[in-house]
This record gives sequence, structure tokens and C-alpha cells, in this order.
Amino acid sequence: MDFYPINGLTQQLHESNMESPIGFSAEAEDDSIQNPYKRVRLQDGATALSEKIVNSAGTKQLSERQVNLQPDPEKQGSDSKAEAIRMAARDLVDKFQYEAIEKSPNNEVQCAVFLECLKLSVLKTLEKLSKTHSLSGADKLRIMLAAEKELKCPITDVYWEPVRIPVSIRFEKAKRLFQSLPDTPSLSREDNVINLQLTALNPDKMIKDRLLEIRQILKLENNELSRQLLSEVDNIEKEFMPRVGESGHLSVDRDNRDFKLYTTRLLYLYAACSGFSQEADIAELTSYIRSVLYTTHSLGIWHIAKELAYLSKQPGSIDYCRYISAVANLLKTPAPVVSKFEELQQLSDIDGFVLLESKPLDNYLSVLRANIGKMTPEYSQVLRTTVDNLESNLAARSPLEDRQDIKVQVHRLLVIIAACKSSKEIMDTSVLEHFVGVITEHGNTKNIPYLISGLARLVQSTQKIQQILGKPGISGGPHLRMAPLQWLAFVPDRLSEDDIVELCQSLQAPSAGKSRRQLKDGKVFYQWLATLERALTSKVMNKAMLMPVLKKLTQSLTYEKLCWLHMIFKMGDRFNQFLHSMGFSCQKEGLPLLIAEKGGSVLEGENEELSQWLMKQRHYHLLPFYMVSMIEYGFTEITDLIHKFIETNVNNTFIENRQSPLNNPHLQAVYKEYPEFQAGWGANFSDFSEETRNKLLSPEETLKLSEDPWDLFISGLEVHTCLSPNGVHYYSCALMSYLMDGRNAMIIRKSSKGNILGRSIIRMVLDQDDRPALFLEKGYPDKNNLLFIDAARDIADEMGLPLYHCVDAKRGEKAEAGEEVKLLKGRAPYDYFDSINEVKERQAVTFTNVKRDVMLPFSS
Repeated sequence: MDFYPINGLTQQLHESNMESPIGFSAEAEDDSIQNPYKRVRLQDGATALSEKIVNSAGTKQLSERQVNLQPDPEKQGSDSKAEAIRMAARDLVDKFQYEAIEKSPNNEVQCAVFLECLKLSVLKTLEKLSKTHSLSGADKLRIMLAAEKELKCPITDVYWEPVRIPVSIRFEKAKRLFQSLPDTPSLSREDNVINLQLTALNPDKMIKDRLLEIRQILKLENNELSRQLLSEVDNIEKEFMPRVGESGHLSVDRDNRDFKLYTTRLLYLYAACSGFSQEADIAELTSYIRSVLYTTHSLGIWHIAKELAYLSKQPGSIDYCRYISAVANLLKTPAPVVSKFEELQQLSDIDGFVLLESKPLDNYLSVLRANIGKMTPEYSQVLRTTVDNLESNLAARSPLEDRQDIKVQVHRLLVIIAACKSSKEIMDTSVLEHFVGVITEHGNTKNIPYLISGLARLVQSTQKIQQILGKPGISGGPHLRMAPLQWLAFVPDRLSEDDIVELCQSLQAPSAGKSRRQLKDGKVFYQWLATLERALTSKVMNKAMLMPVLKKLTQSLTYEKLCWLHMIFKMGDRFNQFLHSMGFSCQKEGLPLLIAEKGGSVLEGENEELSQWLMKQRHYHLLPFYMVSMIEYGFTEITDLIHKFIETNVNNTFIENRQSPLNNPHLQAVYKEYPEFQAGWGANFSDFSEETRNKLLSPEETLKLSEDPWDLFISGLEVHTCLSPNGVHYYSCALMSYLMDGRNAMIIRKSSKGNILGRSIIRMVLDQDDRPALFLEKGYPDKNNLLFIDAARDIADEMGLPLYHCVDAKRGEKAEAGEEVKLLKGRAPYDYFDSINEVKERQAVTFTNVKRDVMLPFSS
């Protein structure tokens, strides 16, 4: 299920048997997420999760209400009529809530009623809109855009497609929105995105009809740019028409996805440039569009389109130098800068150079060299040296070699220039050169926002501090050079210049050798940067405690100390709830200082094995946060399962415990027919075929059937689903079913670094004859029913079980009569099902909209 951040909405529990703080709003991850879903109504003894409760007053007949559309005599013209319509709509919604949609006397009022209903629940209102046929496409578009404004983020195709707004109407709106953007460069933010769905073609139409439609749109534009782009329609046609089946559609899911992506992007990028000026270089614009049409990740297309909208009004080619002043202004007040910096997608290491893919990098370096003197004349010598090094690296590469790392460094150099320009004072270039090189060549992109903000703080510091941090004799390598930059965030409010001198001396003292060795470790260095940035805004770190904490860390630094401190700074007082729930006790007063001095050993009852296990995990801080959130919502059974999750991981009994038939009627039924499944998924499946891996993976990626506890815990975070443990919402309650119920496993595609790129839940179900079978859920992030079908077939083949998946109506599939699979009651109190987009309490669930895929004889 897609999940949208909805800020400022309080969440309250309405179940009589469960208490929760009213108006609770938890401190979440940096992208704090709240959702208006509420626990409501009993159905056949089970509690479903849905949105706002519909007012029973909606049963009144139309004749029982009066809708006054008479204009206010004190107002005149269309304004008074519009106000009368809004007031009528507001009254209807107040009385009847969603039933006001059907009770509206005309289309004008109905449109206004939809706009009012968005305040109740955006997603439920969009469901109602998809079933409404009386409104025009223009009215529906107005409601959809209002919904995005309410959510403060773009809405996906899941909600756009069922509304069925003609692409011609959406395309014209996209053009107007792009043309209304300012003529000066501005930063891209999520809350002002022009949605790609405005230019998406109707997926129900045959491929040839969609190609005809996009041709007609571009021909009607009748300008040089649209004529140039018609050749790209030809290229798309040549690529996909040979693969079209008898039904007129593409049969392979990846082909469907790519065709939709390319056609949508083509119209979207044209719309971005549609306001081009007479002076615009059409050939340049065309080359930029072609360079990103087939390569850019969809998450990065908005800032590229925004860039093109700006370029289309300019007489020349792309020039990233214009961003230097904008970024320099941002960095003049860098604390806390990291959250701001991460919003600047056009300054990210990879996406920032997408428009330059078709341009020779050596030419761009030449332009950069020529302009450095204009951008930063004071630092031009130091920066030109860096350009020399980049040009030397480029010259050593053959034309066929990948040059992405050099592009990353060039782009990073531009941001370094912005940091240098953020101060009116001139920094000693002999100091600056120590930092420019190490930041340009630094390998971990996650650290760059911290290092850039640190550099900006340095150039804005006094000469005394610059000389202290820029001393040539600092030992320990690049990390030791950059680590003190984080201290500057506390100057002058909480640290003095003398404090910085003392901390530098402490870190370079012979007794701090262990700390210096720790900072050479990339994992520790990142944690150092993130923890001190978090301390900057933490309410538990007061001025009196700061210097002693930093001094202790320089003298005896460990990764464990940084992790505990990061959790304390992030969670604040809620951290004590986590400790209490885990059976720990400690002195609350001055806890950060105690941790900095002694680490986790200050927690009485602290389990050393627990600490070691937790600190090894990626995003380790999410487990305490998730537990506290469930405690505050009153989900006692969930917190009990979290305790069991932690306990079984620490003592290495996780698989045995999640496969236990105790309190799990479904597994009890499965084991009667398939007793070997009690050993778990991994014991019954060895590996995927080479053919499957080649089909699903890019180089250096891996594919696994996972029952790994931490994979299951963080998969929602890394593929952006509603079961992410960092969100504060009711869907989170279902996460423990994935973790602790052995009937569920996960097919996972990972990057070479171990990050989860895609996943699909696979379940051990029962068929209509109560025999074990496998059921493949929707895959993420593509939201595709058959994303991992080849992997699921491998599993079914080796386990000797039939395989079912959801019927894909877009592929012309239909469920066979009597074909169904089911789950009996499981172990967890809640479960979430991708196939029906719903959380259900512990109960038997039957899936009827399914299709049997693999017909294998069951072997007992």
C-alpha cells in the first residue's frame, strides 16, 4: 500500500477496550508521518481499520434539508455565487458527511462537496470520486489537485487512474503549471511537485491507441520542439510494438512499466518546456530531454523537469553555476542544515548531472575552470587545483569507461564553492585546501550534507578557529581532519573558541589514540556526524552538559556510545519509556554524560548481548522508536511480540519461535499436511535458479527468500510502504505479523550494499481443499502483482506446492469459479494484506480474486 505523509492530524483510538492518549503526536523520523486512519466498526466480530466514521445523519432524505444557493445581497457577481456554493457544500458535509456527495442538488455543489470531504479524509474522498460519473474531467482534476495540496505530496496512479480524467485535460493543466513557475531558479520541494500523473496515458487502451494519442497531442502543439520529439515517439514504437500480443497489450510486466514510464515522461518533459522563449536553444532542450527520457529514476524527474522549465526560457545552455549563490545563502545559516540540504534534490551527487549525460565531461570541466575566477576569485587557485586533478583523472580514462565518479566529484565541487561563498570574510586558502580535497574525494555520500555544512561553518568562523582546525600536523587521516567540523555547530551559543581548542587538544592527545582509531572506521565516523547533528536540536542536551559529553567522547569513543546517544537525542523523554519496557533502569538526570563516560553499562539490567545485536543492525534506532509508539497506542499484544522478537534474536531462537504452532491455528493446520515446514522456509528452499536471477537482477544485486528478522523489520522503510517502522500510523501494528508469524516470508532483491530494492510477501496458505499452497502478494516498489512471479515459481517448484497470485485485470486475467485460498487465525493480533490493501484483526481470511499459477502434485 502507498503511504502519504499527512501532517498536523491528530490520531485517536475509538475502541472501548483500548485506551490511548488523546491528541498524541509522536516524534518520528526526519520525515515524520501521521495518518488519519482510525479503528472503527465491528463486522462479524472483527475490527477493521478504515478512515473517518461516517455520520449516521446521512440517512436523511434530500427533501429533509434545504440548500440555499441564493447570492448574498451584499455581494455581487460570481464571487457571491461561489461563496454560496461553498457554504451550501459545507452545510451538507457537516450534516451528512460522505453521503452529501449523492445529496448534492447539482454538479457545482457536488464539486464543492468533494472539496469539503477532503478535510475528512483524502483517500476515502478519492475512492468516492472514482465512482462518480456526473462531474466533468475539469472538475475531477480540480479535486485531485486539491487532494495533493491537502496531502502536501503527489498522489500515485493507484488513485489517479480510477478517476479517469482525459489526458488532454491533464496535459493542458501540466503545461499551465510549468509555465507559471518563476523565471528564476528555485529549489525543488515535495510540497510543490507537478505530478507525473498529469501526463500519463490511459493504461486500459491498447498500445497502438496510446501511441496514436501521444502523436496527436504533439502534432497539435505544432512547434519546433514538439516536431523534434515526434522522433522519440517513433523510437518508443520501434522498441515496444514488436512485443505487443494479440490482446493489443504488452504481456511482460517490465515492458508495461517501461512503456508507461517513457510515454508519460515524454509528455511531462515537453510540458515543462512548453513555455520556451524565442531565444531558447531548441536543439539543446531536445538533447536534454533525450538524455533523461530513458535513464533518470522516476523519483528524480521533478527537479529535472523544473530545471528544463527554467532552461526553456533562457538563451543558452545549462549552467549549474547559477545555483552557487542560492546554495551559499542557504548555508549562511547552516544549523541544522542537514534536513534542509537533503531537500535539494538537484544538488544530490547522482541526479544533479542527469542533464549532462549527453554532454562531454571534458568540455564541462573547461567551462568550470573558466568560471571559477568569476564565482570565487578569492579561492580560485585552490579550486583550480581540484579541477586539474579531475581533468587528469578524466584524461586517464578511456572513452568507454564509466565516468560517474568524476561527475559526482565535479558536482560536489560546485557545492563546496557555494560553501566558500557563504561567508563575507576571506578564509586563509592554506587552511581551505586541507578540506576541499578530502570532501571532494570522500566516498560515503551520506556524509556529504554534514561535511558541506561543517565547511560552511568553518568559513564563517573566526580566524582563530580556522587556524586550529586547519593545522597541518593533525594526525589520523581525513576523518580526523573533518570530525571537529561538527563541533562548530555549537559555537558561539554553547561552545567558546577556547572550548574548541581544548577539544582539539583532547582528540589529538596520546591518551586518545583509541578514539582516533575508532573515527577511522567509516561506520563510526558516520555515526559521529549524525549523533552530533542530532544533539544540536535535542532538548535533553543542555549547555552545561555539552562540553563534558564531547570531552568524554574524544577520550574514549566507541560506536556503542554514539548509538545510545543518538537514540537519546532523537527520542528525548520517550527513550526512558523504551528502557522501562525492556526492564532497564538508570539515573535519568545527566544520562547523556553517563553514556558518554561508561556506555550501555550504566543501564542497570542491560543485556550486553542485546546491545551488541541491536547496534549491528542498519537503522538500529527504529526498534526503540517502534516499540514506544506501540506502547503509546496501547497495543499490548504488539509490544509483547516485540519483546519476544528481541529475546529470540538475542538467544538465536528466532526461526524456531516464529514457526511455533503455539497460539497459531493456521500453522497447526499446515503442519498436519506439511510437517517439515516447522523447520522454516530456509530449511525447505535452497536457492533461486540462475535463469530467475538473470531475469530479475542487475549486476551485483542479490535475490533471497528471507525470513531474516531485520530484513522483515525494515523492508517497509527501504521500499517506502505503509509498514515502515518509522511511521506513526495504525498500519504499523500489522508489522509484527510479518516478523513473528512463520506463515509469512519475503522475496527480497538487494543492492550490492545490502539495501532492499524490492520485495514481495509470500504466504503459506491453504487451498479450497485445505491443502498447503503458496500465495504471492503484490511486489514493491512497483506495486505489481507479478513482480516476483519467477522467484515464487522457483520456491513452489522446490517445495512441491501449488502457487497462487492475485488476478491481474489489466492483463485480462479472470478468477476461476471456486478458486480461492485462505488463512486461518495466525499468531499476531493484526495482519496487513497487500492484495486487498487492508489491515485485519486476528481472524480467518479468504482470498477469492486469485489465480492458480503452478500446477504441481502435492508431495506429503
